Order: sequence, then C-alpha cells, then structure tokens
Amino acid sequence: MEQPPGLVDFAIEHLPKMEREQFLLWAELLKKRTGMRFPDNRISFLVTNLGMRMRALGINDYQRYFDYVQNGRQGIIEWDRLIHHLTVHETRFLRHENTLALITQHYLPTSKEQCPATPVSIHTWSVGCSTGEEPYGIAMAIDDHMNTLGCEYYLGVTASDISRDAITQGQVGIYNSQKIKKIGAGWQDKYFEPTRDGRFQVIEQLRKRVCFNQLNILDIGDAPIGKMDIITCHNLLIYFDQEQRVQIANTLADHLLPGGLLMLGVGELLNWTHPHMERFHFANTLAFQRQ
Repeated sequence: MEQPPGLVDFAIEHLPKMEREQFLLWAELLKKRTGMRFPDNRISFLVTNLGMRMRALGINDYQRYFDYVQNGRQGIIEWDRLIHHLTVHETRFLRHENTLALITQHYLPTSKEQCPATPVSIHTWSVGCSTGEEPYGIAMAIDDHMNTLGCEYYLGVTASDISRDAITQGQVGIYNSQKIKKIGAGWQDKYFEPTRDGRFQVIEQLRKRVCFNQLNILDIGDAPIGKMDIITCHNLLIYFDQEQRVQIANTLADHLLPGGLLMLGVGELLNWTHPHMERFHFANTLAFQRQ
C-alpha cells in the first residue's frame, strides 16, 4: 500500500502552527473542490480537523498532507475522509418540526375527502442529509400522515451529502438511544426495531423508500435527479458565499415540479427572488413554492 509522505512512527501530539500562506492554500483548495468558504475565523476549526487526519496518517507537515490528498488513489480516498471531518454533521431527528408541519398541514391532503382516487406520488429530496436523520424524519412524517388519513400513496426520498461516511451511516439507518429519544414512543415503535447491541434501526419498509447518494453541491446542476415535489436544504447554504447561495437555490428551484416546495434554513438566504418561485409564509420556516 502506498505510504503517505512524511510518515513517522510515533503519534504527533502537537502540530506546528499553520501559517497564513498555508491556510490560504487550504481555503482555496476547499473552495475549489466543495464551494465551502473558510474565513480567517475558522482557521482553528480547519487545523483541528486536519490534525485528526494527519495524526492518523503520521504526517506532521501541512504541506505534505496538502500534497498527499491531491495525489493518486490514496489521495482520493483520504480526501473523502477529510471532507467528512470538515463538514459539520450536527443533526437530529425531527430537528425542523415546522418544516414537517408545513408539509403535512399545507402540502399534503388534510382529510380523507381530499385524497385522490389514485395513489399520490410524493418525491422529496433532502440536500445535505448528513447521516440520515432529516430524510428519515420526513419519510416518517409523510407515512404517518397519509396512513392516518387512509390515503394511498407512493413515496420516494432522495438523500444526498458530500460525505461518503455520512451516506454510509444513513444507508444502514442504525442510531443509538440518544439519537431517537425525542421521537415519540408511537413513532419509535412504528419505525424502529432494536438491534442486538442496544441500538435502533429504521425499519426496512422505510429504509427502502430513502435512496442515499454522495453528491457535491457544486455538481447538482448535472446530477441525474428528476423533478421533485419537496426539497429541503437546511443548514448548508451558510457555508457558501452569497453568490453561490443564489446559484444553488436557483438550481434547486429548477428541480421542482409546479406547486412543489423548497425549504431552506431560516436566515440562510436573504432577499432571494426567482421568476417561478413565490414565498410561502409559515412560522419559523423559509419556504418557497414553484408556480
């Protein structure tokens, strides 16, 4: 196996100080490859997370590690691991309850009489899905709502994230008790089954409705993803500059069916306008509907 340059046989306890020139190199590479911006006040975050991977490889020089992640097959593999550390995976089930309320109270049928004679098709996309809590939460909310009404329906959930490790965790769908503690007992019993090691796995019937895929947000314009009824993109645009936020929102809008909903993180995109999108006002949400 190819060895990283600068390999040492001992654990690196203290990394050298990162000079500004080196920080700018890393910030430029990350901006180019992921679109994420790293302002000066995030240098400690960058150093901490680079350090985790450098220690694992036995590299004690930022430049050597910089060269390593850009070189050959091992560099490609290492880049995936690094990106997992550099992208924040702070998420939890039912974190955006107002989003779920908007979907179930205003987008889906709200009574048996409103249910069409033929099954309803519902296609949703969770952009920046992390380890799967958001897309599974959306799937649970829609499934519970439609079953309660007695509406026949088809649900397909696309879940995408730049981190391959996060996607892998989401596909398995296993979470510890802390992760699901805020889910009501009824939903826990309905949508999770205990594992032998004391954790909980999303039931297969729900897992097979959620398709996870690794996707760099910079590539969404070329992604083979069809038109959607519902798109959620929470806590992702904050890592991009204003121009890129607008570009991403425009592209997501183009992936919506007429009448479809786009929901962004509150405060993540100010004064955005689109010729085919209209603001949908609902408490504690930033939502738009395709006209």
